[in-house]
Amino acid sequence: MSQGNIVTWHVKVGDEVRPGTVFADVETDKATLAFENQDDGFIAKLLVPNGTKDIPVGTPVAVLVEEKESISAFADFTPGATPNAIPAAKAAPAPPGPAPAPVAAAPGKAYPAHTKLSMPSLSPTMERGNIVSWKVKEGDALRPGDILAEIETDKATLGFENQDEGFLAKILVPAGSRDVSVGTTVALIVEDAETVSAFADYSTSSAAAAPSAAAASVAAPAASAPARPSTPVNSRLGPAARMLLEESGLSASDIQPTGPNGIVTKGDVLAALAAGVKPGASKAAPAAAAAPAAPAAKPSAPAAPAAAAAPKPAAAAAAPPPAGASYVDTPNTQIRKIIASRLLKSKVTIPGLYVSADVGLDSLAELRQGLLAKGVKVSVNDFVLKAVAAALREVPEANVFWDSKAGAASPFTSVDISVAVATDRGLITPIVKNADKKSLQEISKDVKALALKARENKLKPEEFQGGSFTVSNLGMMGVNYFSAIINPPQAAIMAIGTSMQKVVLQGGKPVSQTFMTVTLSADHRVYDGELVSRFLTAFKANMESPVVLLT
Repeated sequence: MSQGNIVTWHVKVGDEVRPGTVFADVETDKATLAFENQDDGFIAKLLVPNGTKDIPVGTPVAVLVEEKESISAFADFTPGATPNAIPAAKAAPAPPGPAPAPVAAAPGKAYPAHTKLSMPSLSPTMERGNIVSWKVKEGDALRPGDILAEIETDKATLGFENQDEGFLAKILVPAGSRDVSVGTTVALIVEDAETVSAFADYSTSSAAAAPSAAAASVAAPAASAPARPSTPVNSRLGPAARMLLEESGLSASDIQPTGPNGIVTKGDVLAALAAGVKPGASKAAPAAAAAPAAPAAKPSAPAAPAAAAAPKPAAAAAAPPPAGASYVDTPNTQIRKIIASRLLKSKVTIPGLYVSADVGLDSLAELRQGLLAKGVKVSVNDFVLKAVAAALREVPEANVFWDSKAGAASPFTSVDISVAVATDRGLITPIVKNADKKSLQEISKDVKALALKARENKLKPEEFQGGSFTVSNLGMMGVNYFSAIINPPQAAIMAIGTSMQKVVLQGGKPVSQTFMTVTLSADHRVYDGELVSRFLTAFKANMESPVVLLT
């Protein structure tokens, strides 16, 4: 594809968009495909109207902003009209003159025209993935919609769909490869079956040889020329880019931006991480830039970058085990890596409020026995989920999240309960959607189906992304009580302990009753003590008078 047609826009100016939102239907030379958004923001301007044809790839077609208040500033925006407030350097993304040289073909080998397939970003938080298996082999004919491979992301195993017609010429990353960075070339596609054989000896190293040689040939002129000024960095960041910076320890000043007006994008950060950029690299840049001013008689100066890069393998190496210790290296799964990253961020950035309550279960046990006698089998956990959903409906102020952009609590529009499910790969939280509107039997059926899909690694993204409240139940493991970590952007999670017999006074006489302890972990920016108390009171009432949950 070198150009395309905008068939129809599915958004309008002012609309809020999220990752996965379909912007428009784009007609390519092969099919009509959905143009999906990759970041949060608002549509500020549509630059190309419906029905526009033969739009070259790379042409700006719309403007996206982070803040809704910024939309009006683009009312009279037209492509090519650079505001005076934007420095000229930001409007000149083209590289200096010698830069095109590295795209020469590999020495002694000119490969036919081909398309490179890159590791896709299949979830908003995905930085790298594992290729579980290839569903096609070299030489196979491909059509749009064909599943090329199964990719394990940080959330689930998803199909990598083909978007074009052609033939698979070469698989560059074999099945079983782990931690493949987003954007890495994994395969090649050609238009004609006759050209497949020309790629038999193709490799990423041979393809990169020519650019390396070409870069070396222009190194001398580049050394004598003044350093190209880097694009000034805009302080505004998208949420995906901000999260990656925080997790990696990098700052925006360490990244070379490619976004409009000097904005650092998610792709910029991923490219910097793939290139091995270290925190504080921007501070080292002035010293490196000063090197060409040194006398030419010092040939050791150009070797400085290589020397600086040398410690990289050592920094990544694991600390050696104690002498005499035995151990087994177990590869970490993508889901465990993202759990570690997200929950660390949660503990560091969210002020937690932790409140516990004892909930009586005797009435619930009697009701379950009566239902079982009628052939209806529902678990204590099913009642917990229904009671939580009903409590969120009764106390809607608790069904909210912290909106960091607005600096205020924002309500969810539905009651969607995330259920923590343990799998061999790590913990995942599939969602029972509209739980307040479902019966106990429907909730029970949904939980069983979602838990099975989670353990078989077959959850779809829409089945685990989102949710307004999480329930984590370790009662069946014999855990008395515990405090769970909030799963952002949600503002609360309830931890369920096991049932225990306690002696209480009833009518002045000691009697034994069954209780379980629940602990609510809440974001103190959203919840205060009064709101937590009202929510727990509603939950406790639902559990201790469970007949109300049957309606």
